[in-house]
Amino acid sequence: MTCIDLSVDDLLGCSFGLTKREVAVLLCMLQGGGWMPVSKIARISQRDRSVVQRAILTLVNTGIVERSQRNREGGGYEYLYRASGKAALKRSILDKSRAFCARVAAQVRQW
Repeated sequence: MTCIDLSVDDLLGCSFGLTKREVAVLLCMLQGGGWMPVSKIARISQRDRSVVQRAILTLVNTGIVERSQRNREGGGYEYLYRASGKAALKRSILDKSRAFCARVAAQVRQW
């Protein structure tokens, strides 16, 4: 990543400390919209279910994906996941970038 040629993927990864795989899963979740089980996310992202589960764990721990439980009619349950909306992610990225710029300016002045 260079400082000039930033993509949305780079911004998401840098802002939230995500790997490329986690960013890819997050973008697929945003594209799919709404609450989804891991199986659907894996299908949309064309990734193995275990890879998606590991990525989702990080995304939930970061606070940019929510988890809910749905009871099945025949018994048992499954977890559903939903990504924060684009507007919330954009706000968070902008807030983090402002804080970063302020820290850079302070360091430059101190130097």
